Amino acid sequence: MVQVKICGTTSVHDARLALEAGADFVGVIVAHPPSPRNTSIATARLIRDEAPEKSVLLTVNQDEFALIELARTLEPAIFQFHGDESPALVAVLTQRGFRVWKAIHGDAAQLHELARKYTDAGAEAVLVDARESKPDAVIYGGTGKVADWNGARALVDAGYQVVLAGGLTPENVERAIQQVHPFAVDCVSGVEATKGIKDPDRVQNLINNAKGETTSALLG
Repeated sequence: MVQVKICGTTSVHDARLALEAGADFVGVIVAHPPSPRNTSIATARLIRDEAPEKSVLLTVNQDEFALIELARTLEPAIFQFHGDESPALVAVLTQRGFRVWKAIHGDAAQLHELARKYTDAGAEAVLVDARESKPDAVIYGGTGKVADWNGARALVDAGYQVVLAGGLTPENVERAIQQVHPFAVDCVSGVEATKGIKDPDRVQNLINNAKGETTSALLG
């Protein structure tokens, strides 16, 4: 059955909302001020404590020492590296016993090469997302842009564990799952009322549609 991650959670209220709606993972962003969904360490810990085994900590380009400190303070179930972290850094964290998901971007050939490198380094899953480059910055996720579904499906067919992100909404998540067959789907902006604030109906509808698609596929 496909798993659902609701990411960019900024409050305990929204974490509870996602969990009550049936989310399998709840993601929180820390130490990344450019994101409108960046949270304080204190808030991140409160969110994590709502469901420790479902907590995903998203970081961007943190070094080994910062990550170890975040692990000690927040104790997430999973680290999600969403920047330009190296396979070597993934290996360091996984060798310490941490679970890591790594976001990747690029064309089909680049996705395959990155998936191979990060999986060989110990990443539990690769997360296919859409990245947006601007003259003064790179926006690593949460853009609302749809990722490369064909590229993601090719990774699934090659045997990689894929989390599909990028522009997923209650309206397109069923189609995405049918096309890609991911291990999990990851949604941020598609279930928001405003940036950083979840819309209860959209969260519930996305999860229902994602889980409903899986049920239909199994029955069919």
